[in-house]
Amino acid sequence: MTDDAELLRRYVRDRSEPAFAELVQRQAGLVYSAALRQVGGDTLLAQDVSQTVFIDLARKAAQLTDRPEITSWLYTSTRFVALNAVRANRRRQTREQEAHLMQEIERPALTEADWEKVRPLLDAALCDLPEQDRSAVLMRYFEDQPFAAMGAKLGIGESSARMRAERAIDKLRSGLALKGISSTAAALGLVLSTHAVAAPPAGLAATLAGGALVKSAAVGAGTGVFLKAYKLYAMNKVSTGVAAAVTVTAAGVASYEVDAAASSTAFFIYAVCFGVGIVFALLSVFLGHLGHDGHADVGHDHAPQGHAEAGFGTNDMPGFEPVGPTTIATFVTAFGGLGMMFNQSPSLHRLSGVLAAAGALLIAAFVAWGFATVFRWTQSSSEGRIAELSGAAATVITPIPVGGVGEIAYVQAGTRYSAPARTEDATALPNGASVKITRVIGTQFYVTAA
Repeated sequence: MTDDAELLRRYVRDRSEPAFAELVQRQAGLVYSAALRQVGGDTLLAQDVSQTVFIDLARKAAQLTDRPEITSWLYTSTRFVALNAVRANRRRQTREQEAHLMQEIERPALTEADWEKVRPLLDAALCDLPEQDRSAVLMRYFEDQPFAAMGAKLGIGESSARMRAERAIDKLRSGLALKGISSTAAALGLVLSTHAVAAPPAGLAATLAGGALVKSAAVGAGTGVFLKAYKLYAMNKVSTGVAAAVTVTAAGVASYEVDAAASSTAFFIYAVCFGVGIVFALLSVFLGHLGHDGHADVGHDHAPQGHAEAGFGTNDMPGFEPVGPTTIATFVTAFGGLGMMFNQSPSLHRLSGVLAAAGALLIAAFVAWGFATVFRWTQSSSEGRIAELSGAAATVITPIPVGGVGEIAYVQAGTRYSAPARTEDATALPNGASVKITRVIGTQFYVTAA
């Protein structure tokens, strides 16, 4: 039979939902029983605690694949979540229960009749044990694993596993004795094996597995979609228009699904979109100052240097592309920010996705219009500067191959620029050759040997 650790690795490696569901099926009883004990027998609250634990397991699965067993992690996580749940509902009164038990427990030996007295104190005593001892108690007395199987998981022999389990149960007995419960290690082990794990309600395991998979996937959906869209744009694998369409569509779908699921989750998704938009904008600014090879625009002679006016449209003339990194980043950021605001409105939160998308489109359109307007103001002077280059002297800084493209450097108005160039007659020119610029089409310079 495949062990728990392998099922978890299969889920992380192959995103195998059946493997995760089988793991939940195995461990649902332990988690539910521990939660039920710690929330005072409230079955609904225990189910909520169990759901949260398995959601955390799905989210943190990649971090847990190196563990030989996950029972201890599940138990510790259940303890933490249950304590928070009880504190939030103001139902937990540990001190009063412990005082009452210490007054009533007088018998020197532990029997099955004492389970109700041990139950409120068991989890606190377990959590006081070192993790190595806690794992041994959980595997032996909660999961009823034979010593041989324990030794195989822990990397020790069968006899060593037996000794570890015996020492651990004795430490647990000593911890309970400090709280007024006297027992022998054998009696305590028998009671734990009999009562510690109860069968969960019918269908709970399937509900827990489904909810954990759905919610863990929703958390990473927004970030993954937008980063992939930007990567596709930056790598020139798809056109800018397709990247924008993917971004808008993904944002709308994610917003609709999250709004239908839960308002709190929707707010989280909007916050992720807002953060991704900010990062997207910073990347756009940063990458805009890099050359095509990923290096900053630094002159070969350490002189001020730039590139020839790049950016051109279908007419091979300088132009502004409305759907680009800046407008995409604006849309994503506005979508996240508006979504968070609308999500907090009792009357608008159900429509937050639609309203946020519409508002983000308007804001992105305004930003695109503003950039286009500014570019038109400066375009005529830019075209004039390019026209003045005809006949100017330049130097080859990257050899121009036969029929291919190299790079030249030229000086205009005291500033040194570099630009891609090819020869008019498709001949080769070596590095350092003096040339004359004959014409410029878009960002492509044509030269002849001087």
